[in-house]
Amino acid sequence: MKSSFTGKIKILILLLFLMSVVQGFIVLQLIGSYDNIHDLKIDIQNTLFITVFIQFVLAIFLIFYIPVFLHKAFSEIHNILKDISQGIYHIDIDLDSFESSMDKEFYSVMISIDNMLKSVLNFDRLKKDKIVEHHNRILAILNLTSDGFIATDMKGNIIYINDKVIETFPAINEKSNMIDTNFPPEIENHIKKYILNILKSKTKQEPQQFYMPALKRHIALNSAIIRDANGQPTGVIISFDNLGKKKPKESQS
Repeated sequence: MKSSFTGKIKILILLLFLMSVVQGFIVLQLIGSYDNIHDLKIDIQNTLFITVFIQFVLAIFLIFYIPVFLHKAFSEIHNILKDISQGIYHIDIDLDSFESSMDKEFYSVMISIDNMLKSVLNFDRLKKDKIVEHHNRILAILNLTSDGFIATDMKGNIIYINDKVIETFPAINEKSNMIDTNFPPEIENHIKKYILNILKSKTKQEPQQFYMPALKRHIALNSAIIRDANGQPTGVIISFDNLGKKKPKESQS
């Protein structure tokens, strides 16, 4: 079984302590067994030299081992956390490899990070599914209504148009600009002037009604401003009221 980092440190410290005990024991034995002071002095010096040297080697190993080990362990964790801080959550963490090469204390941190990433990815998936569900629900509502809707950004670029607008104004398409789009000549000035006032003022305009000969009825333009969390305008919604209504069929007698 692989020894843990703390276990290795404990072993090294225990060896240092044992060397001190052995050193003291040998010195005491020498003092009690020698009659010649000169020989005793030399043996004690040799004993101290050997034991101190061994203690010095162990201490040097301990001093250099700890930083190297910590740097290696933390560098792996740092690289993963750096990716997470940059919004990268699709990280393949090889836990089997880390288990065999990393200390168990740091390996437990890797397990926690891996579990956190799985939770984040699962949350993102659920959030995406819910956003798509609401998006499709809104699109269905917009396409079932008798009114037309166009969504643009604050530069007039079309982001979305519903089916009623496409049916009534075939020349309009997404990814074009409202100002450059060709509307029927008899209503083009009304629509573009209305849109330009919204984009310039960055506020909604009062509804405007005008007659559309092709439909043989009046339609009304209405507007709303889309704002972000800070209250800054980010887009415009233009509605064409009464766009899809048709005259009721005459009842047969």
